[in-house]
Amino acid sequence: MKYLPLLGALLLSATTAAAYDILYVSCEMNGTNKITALPSGKVIAERPLVVNTLLFKIDLTNNKMMSHTVAKWSDIRIKENQIIQDDKVNEKGFSGQVRGVMPLKPPGPATVHNWFKTMSEYKVIKAVGECREIDSSVFDEASKQ
Repeated sequence: MKYLPLLGALLLSATTAAAYDILYVSCEMNGTNKITALPSGKVIAERPLVVNTLLFKIDLTNNKMMSHTVAKWSDIRIKENQIIQDDKVNEKGFSGQVRGVMPLKPPGPATVHNWFKTMSEYKVIKAVGECREIDSSVFDEASKQ
């Protein structure tokens, strides 16, 4: 019987440790989405970002993350106090790069620099912002929409 409190303490500490392996972050971003015609280089459109708030679920154990809009895990790497996503896309007729940096220990700054290219267009999305930690329920609710 005297081992019961010890077992309870071990279970609670294991649950707490596992909870810290997942980080939920909200980033308020400001930036532009610029589309250029190829091969002429003529700007087709340049406008502010449509989505200014990005929510992320980050699995620190497996170095993966997903956003509330795309329920697909993406590889990340951690360097000092930064989470870095740097994905290359290569599909038939389409290529691109998705690059973002956010703080490992929010709050802190974030940057995005993505580009996508087809045979006729080149799109560049650049943004800067501020990230803060959020509760998992905020991410879960946004993911349902």
